[in-house]
Amino acid sequence: MKKLAFKLMGLIALGALALATGGPASAAQGGSKVIGYYMDASDDFYKAGFEVFKTLAQREGWTVLDVVGQGTAPEQLAAVENFITQGVDALLVVQNSPQTTSQTLKLAKAANIPEFHLTHNPPNEPGLAGFSGYDWVGCGVMAGESAVKHNVKKLIMIEGKLGQGTAAGQTDGFLKGYTNAGKDIGNLAQSVGVKGAGGKDLQVVFWGSGGWFADPAKKAMQDAITSLGPDGFDGAYVHNDEMMAGALQAMQEAGLDPGKYWFGSCNGKEKSWAWVKNGTTTMDVNETPTLEADSAYQQIKAYFAGQPYKKAIFNPLVPFEKSNINVDKLVPFMHDDYMKKRDAGAFIHDINDPSFKANPAY
Repeated sequence: MKKLAFKLMGLIALGALALATGGPASAAQGGSKVIGYYMDASDDFYKAGFEVFKTLAQREGWTVLDVVGQGTAPEQLAAVENFITQGVDALLVVQNSPQTTSQTLKLAKAANIPEFHLTHNPPNEPGLAGFSGYDWVGCGVMAGESAVKHNVKKLIMIEGKLGQGTAAGQTDGFLKGYTNAGKDIGNLAQSVGVKGAGGKDLQVVFWGSGGWFADPAKKAMQDAITSLGPDGFDGAYVHNDEMMAGALQAMQEAGLDPGKYWFGSCNGKEKSWAWVKNGTTTMDVNETPTLEADSAYQQIKAYFAGQPYKKAIFNPLVPFEKSNINVDKLVPFMHDDYMKKRDAGAFIHDINDPSFKANPAY
């Protein structure tokens, strides 16, 4: 795969070259637009969104400059500063943290450059021109409702990153799925991360973090299986499909059939469609970065055109189980599949559709 990111020093050099030769940084003078796109880490979720955004931007004749960090705040700050120096027309950021974004928003506002965000909730401060994400709590609620339906009482919880906003939202939502159904979860809501916390209807018998990646999630699942035994749990909520792949591998290596347990996630990548259809996992929620990035593209396009637009979006969520999965209507994670189905009108992608809800936090 073509490498997505310029190194920071390379970006600085590119900026200097552009300013000297009339390249990307001066392209706006000729009617084109230049977008500075920052991703906090080399994560497949972020990459998939970037690829779709880049394709849609190229259709508009825009230039996209991208930088991928390694999960540190100084990298986001440096990238935004470099983009501003190059005179980009807009910023699109997958942030390191709200605290870091608070700083970059101030820089962008001072430079009169709109800053848009994806995935993780940015602070609602001056300078924020738009945000496209998902209702992570709502996603968790959908998983919790499924677990209630399947009578899950002893749960393994493998979060993306303990304490991260998106992960915390999914966990909170999962617990709400139980409390909304009138189930007794004891002190779970106040005891996140505490092994064995819960009530008569739900006990989290193992908490782990997979960092959104397969290998650490596999290790967490192996630890859970070792400590609990095959009869010590009846379900697992694994926050995304990459971690689910690791968890399923751990089950296989332990000689356990995941189809005999409840396994749920919130990602809905193409491989999860097959998992659910063949009964390997129980449920998933279709929430893809491709649609999220498409929404951001539409926000930025409207901004450039001086048109009104939804400035903080919850993109649609579609839960599915074996009994109701319809792959023809699901949104693909992979770039080529997404663009093919988008162009064919196979799913709704227009942010003006009512299925794209306003994020009430903004």
